[in-house]
Amino acid sequence: MKILVTNDDGYEAVGIRLLAEKMKKFGSVTIVAPHTHMSGASVSRGGWFQSKAYRHADDLYSVEGTPADAVHFAIFGLDLKPDLVVSGINDGLNIGIDTIYSGTVGAAMEALKARIPAIAFSCDFGHYGPAEEGFDEVLQYVFDHDLLSHNYVLNINFPSKRYLASKGIVVTDIAFRPMHHYYVEGPDGVYKNKRSFLPYEFVLDTDLWAAEHGYTSITPLKLGNRTYSGLTELRKKVGKIE
Repeated sequence: MKILVTNDDGYEAVGIRLLAEKMKKFGSVTIVAPHTHMSGASVSRGGWFQSKAYRHADDLYSVEGTPADAVHFAIFGLDLKPDLVVSGINDGLNIGIDTIYSGTVGAAMEALKARIPAIAFSCDFGHYGPAEEGFDEVLQYVFDHDLLSHNYVLNINFPSKRYLASKGIVVTDIAFRPMHHYYVEGPDGVYKNKRSFLPYEFVLDTDLWAAEHGYTSITPLKLGNRTYSGLTELRKKVGKIE
């Protein structure tokens, strides 16, 4: 199996080196990742017309651009034709509303757009222990249950830093935890974005619940903006469906 490894923390990040090493057990690995830290880029593209890339070794490239740029360049610029794209391991959980902004997830979405199965991996900030310990188990779980798809990304999050190891693996939905957003003005006129979590009752079998209770979560994320429930609802409202 040919495997493309990417991320949004930059090609020299701790998480991508850990991910690449883990994936070598499952196939041949090539790393193509952003040249610098590009967290929060989602699936945005900066290099629509040109991309500056660096070849650091036969199996290691970096691209000046977003995570999606790196994946696009790997597939169409380097003509790698991977069987699987894996993104991460992100330094910080990508659960709930953060999946919308995540460059780690965005890189996986760019792969899915090219009809290549993709997985995004994330762990709590600076807490790689559960990922290092439980990575082989969760990936084998994906393979054993045939979870890879051309229709959705698998978003995998290891448990929060309250836990030294995962209690198990659960398939989850996304939960959206309410937050309070505000800005603090600095003396130089720069505003810093802040947020705080509001009271929330964790919903069973969601990604937030899993992280909070010590489980590794696998959440399917759809490509693009298609919504079957929304389409059905609108058609009912205009009288197209009884």
